[in-house]
Amino acid sequence: MSAATDTPQAPAYQVRVLDRAIDILDCFTQRQRELGLREIVATTGLNRSTARRLVVNLVRRGLLQEVATSGRYRLGVRLFEMGSIVAGSFSLLEAAAAPLAHLEEILSGTILLAAPSGDHFVIVDRRECTRDGVAMVSMRSQMGTVRPLTYGPIGRVFLSGRSRREVLDLLRKYPIEGATPYSITEDEFLSRLPVVAQAGYETDVNEIVEGIMGIAIRILDSSGVTAGVLCLGLPATREKDAAFLDLALHKLKEASAAISANLGYGGSAGTAA
Repeated sequence: MSAATDTPQAPAYQVRVLDRAIDILDCFTQRQRELGLREIVATTGLNRSTARRLVVNLVRRGLLQEVATSGRYRLGVRLFEMGSIVAGSFSLLEAAAAPLAHLEEILSGTILLAAPSGDHFVIVDRRECTRDGVAMVSMRSQMGTVRPLTYGPIGRVFLSGRSRREVLDLLRKYPIEGATPYSITEDEFLSRLPVVAQAGYETDVNEIVEGIMGIAIRILDSSGVTAGVLCLGLPATREKDAAFLDLALHKLKEASAAISANLGYGGSAGTAA
């Protein structure tokens, strides 16, 4: 062999700066959740100026977070959001695939599937359905959108199983946004939660975006914990179409029950606590 062939070759698409940034992220473990710049330099072997430049950019993009009280670093919320989508949504997406496909065939509107992510929820699937000449609605939430649990009917479904103290803490951290003149107040929000817990679903009209209504229903896992929320967005004019709303709610309950069963839940998703 020639000297050239004896020398290990870098992968064709290797980008050194990305490798170095990932090396920094790899420094953080269950036992080392916070690290100072000196520890990062010692672990990665990078020089201090390179490490600091990369750390500053990782902080800027939300992949690292600087701890204000100590000046040390920990993994950022953006990584948590991304990891939650990967780890938390695989089984939910698989369980929901067939029921969502069926809903697409029989309903009109925008279908959203949300998964919990700490104090937030993440939209992990979105489908547009057009039947009966009904136009698609312009919903704000897209695939990958992250919202606090205090946001809209999806959030109320997730929070309906939480303690009042947890809910109040979240309302302090993420106050309700008065997006429209029809947005509910904090008192109304709190008064709705027992009703949602009993019914297993929640509705809103013009609360988030004027001209749009939504029906959100919970999905339960094998232990009876809310593993996701299924939501149908519709033009607000559908509010007066009682026959359609009865059909939509019935079909959403069927889909929720099917997804919950696929996740191992043995009861009725619409009525479990």
